[in-house]
Amino acid sequence: MAKGKQNKNKSAAPEGESVSGYFRKVFAQKPSLLKGRSNEEVLKRWLADHPGEKEVPKGVKQGLQNVKSVLRSRSRKGHKSKAAKEASALTRSVRNASPVSQLEALEEHIDECMTLAKIIDRDKLNDVIQHLRRARNIVVWQTGE
Repeated sequence: MAKGKQNKNKSAAPEGESVSGYFRKVFAQKPSLLKGRSNEEVLKRWLADHPGEKEVPKGVKQGLQNVKSVLRSRSRKGHKSKAAKEASALTRSVRNASPVSQLEALEEHIDECMTLAKIIDRDKLNDVIQHLRRARNIVVWQTGE
């Protein structure tokens, strides 16, 4: 007969809550704790909630670090900047287009960059404008091949 998993986690709350479950609740109640580097406040809270413990066990500290890492990475994955979303949408649309239309799209973007450079400061960005003009001419030439 196979042995079942034994709960070796002595630091779980009396209600049967896991270490990670405890810290998830703490971070849900006070999300600002996720932003800071220090875990001191969270560990003090754990000690206050577990009166039989005099110091925080190593496993609890590791559990805190794991939960904090997971929650931080989840929050980063879903939040792209507006510019990043537009760039990824542009990339997808250009990938799906034919090679000629891809070059035409590139030509349009180079034109937009040239226009922006002229608006910002035509004199200071003259070298940039010249490079963009050359790049656009090469793209136009390749479109005609």
